[in-house]
Order: sequence, then structure tokens, then C-alpha cells
Amino acid sequence: MKVLLATRNPGKIKVYRKYLLPSVELVTLAELGLTQEFEEKEKTFEANARAKAQFYFNLSGLFTIAEDSGFEIDYFHGEPGVKSRRWLGHQATDAELVDHLRTIIPTIPQDRRTARFVAVSCLMKSAEKIYCAHNAIEGFVSNDIRPVHQPGFPYNTCFIAKDFNKHIEDLTPAEIEKVGHRFINIQSLNKYL
Repeated sequence: MKVLLATRNPGKIKVYRKYLLPSVELVTLAELGLTQEFEEKEKTFEANARAKAQFYFNLSGLFTIAEDSGFEIDYFHGEPGVKSRRWLGHQATDAELVDHLRTIIPTIPQDRRTARFVAVSCLMKSAEKIYCAHNAIEGFVSNDIRPVHQPGFPYNTCFIAKDFNKHIEDLTPAEIEKVGHRFINIQSLNKYL
């Protein structure tokens, strides 16, 4: 079964390739030569993921998985949220976003640092058949800001996962599988596939 993963994020491609059913032949936008860019204009993760899945499904004719995900910091009223990559007013690099985190996190009171990663993954099989999975990892932001270990995931650098009270970069693969928002979504997509 050939399925298009509608992302250019190398980190997401790696995770989906690792955890999707072995029977799925996952192809990327680059592998199909699709250069058209989808502009995320919606106000929710699900609306963006659905619209992106529809856009690339129409272009490719393949079953299509699209995801919208982001980082919510409660002290900033859920920002950056759906604008996580564009929080600085432009398509920011990992390094720019990490530099921004180094500036703003120390300004947040210690007792108001709750945050979460949110992901909505949508699989479109046809115009009438679309399935969306929603999950989040709860935690808080920390002054302990790490280097970017996985390109495409700048917010991992500052996040402590609540369930383990550990920096997300220090979680074992088994721990990530227990709380990982993207991993849990992929398990749901596997059942739907």
C-alpha cells in the first residue's frame, strides 16, 4: 500500500517511517516531485491537517497522511500553537526559534510554565473517508535548553515531560512510545489503515 506523507520535515519523516505498518510504502513530497506548498491558514491543528491532507491527496491521488502539530505555552495563551514554525513572523529556522526560547523562558514565573506538544494526524483515503487522531504530551518549559538533536524539532530543546519529570531529550525510546503524541497518533492510523 503506497501512502504519501505530506511533510518536508525530516524529523517527522523519520518517525512515520519507523512506526507505520511495515506493509505501508511511505513516500514523501520530494520523492514524488511535488513542489507545491500548502499554506496553513486555519486556526486549529485539525483544520490545518485536514486541509493539507485534502490538498496533497488531490495532487497525488494517493492515500495521504498530513499532520499539523505545535507547541503550546500556557503563559503565552497557547502560543506559539498553530504558528509554531512561524512564531517569529516568518518561517523561522530551528536556531532562530531556540534563540527566542532562550530569551523568553526566563521571563516566565516558575509556577506558570505549563506547556504541551500537540499533534493531529489525518489520513485521507478518499474525499469521503478521512480519519484524524489527536494527542498531546503535557509538561513544562525549562531554562535547561539543549542543542537541537533532531532537525525540525526546536521545541524539544526546552521541554520537560510531566509523566516522567525528565527532559524530553532524555526519554528512552520505550518512554517516548508511552507518551509520544506523534507515536500514539501513528498507532491509531495503523488501525485505520
